[in-house]
Amino acid sequence: MRNNPTIRDAAKAAGVSVATVSRVLNEKLDVAEETRQKVLKTINEIGYVKRTQWQQLTSGKTRIISLHYPRKATTEDQLSHDFFIGASAACEEQGYSLHLITQSLDENRLLELYQAQQSDGIILMEVRLTDWRVDFLRKNQLPFVMIGRCKENDGVSFVDLDMESAVEIAIDHLVSVGHERIGFISILPDPRRKQYGPTIRAADGYQNACKRHKLSPIYCEANNEIYTISEAVSNLLDAHPETTAIVGATDMAAIGIYDAIRTRGLQIPEDISVVGCTNDQYAGLFTPSLTAIEFPSWMMGYEAGKLLIEKLENSAADVVQNLLEPKLVVRNSSGLARTVSSPE
Repeated sequence: MRNNPTIRDAAKAAGVSVATVSRVLNEKLDVAEETRQKVLKTINEIGYVKRTQWQQLTSGKTRIISLHYPRKATTEDQLSHDFFIGASAACEEQGYSLHLITQSLDENRLLELYQAQQSDGIILMEVRLTDWRVDFLRKNQLPFVMIGRCKENDGVSFVDLDMESAVEIAIDHLVSVGHERIGFISILPDPRRKQYGPTIRAADGYQNACKRHKLSPIYCEANNEIYTISEAVSNLLDAHPETTAIVGATDMAAIGIYDAIRTRGLQIPEDISVVGCTNDQYAGLFTPSLTAIEFPSWMMGYEAGKLLIEKLENSAADVVQNLLEPKLVVRNSSGLARTVSSPE
């Protein structure tokens, strides 16, 4: 099938006349329901878009960009807001507006954003390793970029932080100051089933570092909410009292880790060192200040906005895949490992 299927292609694939396809597209009532459903299914499968709609997609400009951030958690970390603020800044510089979408979308609603001229392009967040949105937008040749990345990213522009390397760097730092019993909190239960890239890559980084340093993994999972994180960390410490350091891959994780440690009457870093993932502005708000992987969420949002606008202004713009190298900033929450007895 050609890149931009015609109405004739749709008719041939559905085994009906061009007139029938036209009547279905124009919502005429004199088409049998079985035929209507067959035509609609075929149109979706081959990626056909009405010519008038296609002209809107390629030439009609709303100067509106959407950022799709489908989150269900009741509590969000500050980094999440910075993505939006950064993307908004890029849009403002170029005379675009940014529209935040937090609800889940299906294929019809996603396509409607373009067809109804509600948006010229979309920035995707919360990207899965296999993400239907990416497959659908790529198939329909609609402009988008990602904050994050899939497992396969051919021909797709993205900005992402190398979370696998980030966690490995955090473990390397802790090992360098004597820690051998290092816990890790994963912010998403059953991440591999849910295919959430950042969490899976962070967990992989932890496992890789443990193997490289010959450490026994001390791993737990929790939802991205302070209470559940604190409870999970408390359970981890009950099961592994020999733990001398804990790593969390979000700033929300760090808050929960701090809470669990203090609830037990322990000190940071004298009893347990903590390494998180946040940016300089928020790391200093922790007491003691948080040793953390620098997470440039504002810049990532800004760069994603710029990439999408470049694509909208120049359809021949190069694909850009910007995988950011992580940087660890050592502050006051990590220190020398305390001496502990070997676990039984």
